[in-house]
Amino acid sequence: MWLVWCVARRYIAVMTNTPDSIARQGLPSRDICRRARLSRDPRFDGEFFLAVSTTGIYCRPVCPARAPAERNVTYFGSAEQAAQAGFRPCLRCRPESAPGSSAWRGTSVTVTRALRLIEDGALSSGSLPQLADRLGVGERYLRKLFQRELGISPGALALNRRLLFAKQLLAETAMPVTEVAFASGFGSVRRFNDAVRKHFRLPPSRLRRGSTRTGATQTIELLLRYRAPYDWQGVAAFFARHAVDGVERVDDSGYYRHLRVDGYAGDIHVRPAGKEHALRLGVQLQDPRMLQPVVARVRRMFDLDANPASIGEALGSGPLAALLRRSPGVRAPGYGDLFEAALRAVIGQQISTGAARGILGRLSAATSNSTQAAQFPTPAGVLALPDSDLPMPGRRRETVRALCALFSRQEGCVTLDDIAALPGIGPWSEAMIAMRGLGDPDSLPLTDLGIVNAWRALPGDNDIKSTAQQWRPWRSYAANLLWRSLGG
Repeated sequence: MWLVWCVARRYIAVMTNTPDSIARQGLPSRDICRRARLSRDPRFDGEFFLAVSTTGIYCRPVCPARAPAERNVTYFGSAEQAAQAGFRPCLRCRPESAPGSSAWRGTSVTVTRALRLIEDGALSSGSLPQLADRLGVGERYLRKLFQRELGISPGALALNRRLLFAKQLLAETAMPVTEVAFASGFGSVRRFNDAVRKHFRLPPSRLRRGSTRTGATQTIELLLRYRAPYDWQGVAAFFARHAVDGVERVDDSGYYRHLRVDGYAGDIHVRPAGKEHALRLGVQLQDPRMLQPVVARVRRMFDLDANPASIGEALGSGPLAALLRRSPGVRAPGYGDLFEAALRAVIGQQISTGAARGILGRLSAATSNSTQAAQFPTPAGVLALPDSDLPMPGRRRETVRALCALFSRQEGCVTLDDIAALPGIGPWSEAMIAMRGLGDPDSLPLTDLGIVNAWRALPGDNDIKSTAQQWRPWRSYAANLLWRSLGG
């Protein structure tokens, strides 16, 4: 049986790592992957994973273990693809702690939306038919899309992410196994134990051996890794500049926020993790089942899956070169969800950041329960407010109400096209929503006053519209560099 399994893995290695297959996965060439893993180049961490047919294990390219012979190595664009092929994760380099994989870039809009919903726990709290309904497609078609574009089914992807998240919780926290099971999206402890034993070939208790765990506390702490460098000062300055009073704050010890996920309240604290290439996330939640969606949301907010090397190649020459040297590791931070980004963009139209913060603070206070911490306004909460609580021009107030009505009707299914079709949503608002709400790496609001002033302050007389074509597909990072140069 063992011989049959080794032959099968070897066959997978041969068939998966042909030049055509590697190109379809969006991976670097096999030679680049080989050199990256042999040098343990951290720039490729999360960009690909390597599986070893003789051991049945898959690793990150920075794994400290002895490098295997190239003939035994298969390269995958994501941990999910490696798991689907029958490989189990390495216990030394911990693939669950790698920065987000780039394997999903370039997928269709439907698959991208599905991936985001799966990250937020759509297949933990619901079924695949329900996910397909939210996306407006049939279940069979959704399966075909995933198989064609990612080479893996939605269910297998969700299961692998739950297992890797569970492994991180077991390794980094003192949470009881029962809580880990529910926090990682399993409906029962028995099902969790069976899945862990099958996937890792170890019981949950063995995954804790040798780990550094936090003591028993109501706060759960996790490390969220990124590819260095990371412009923490720039990201913290962004959140400080846009912080809504009562909801969030930034000080020398990090970023604090009250948040709501699927109706459950919680608190987060994000700060740098010392010398490690990671941010430390502290979470307090009413329901541990919301932990995985919260982690996914924080990763998006702080743009932890960006690749500074690729961004630097596009922006590191020309007018932005000096700005990039001044702020290495620039990020494009975002907001908690699409509705928040859209509401902030509409309220921020043609007024100062301070004025927009004041209105949002007023809305948060008016829509929050007086016995609890303030929360960012909900669509239903804003719709219930009288005009006196919406101090803005009449047309903008109508846009706010139309936006809230849209999200109230189609919660979880709203697209950027739906928002752009509303009256009062122009190119600037659409670009800001795409950048801050969807994490679009290539969104540039050319008419933004800050970008215009920052560009004029640079030497030379180049036209920004034509020059910006050279920054694709990373124009969102160019925008953040320009804003950063203004002192923010």
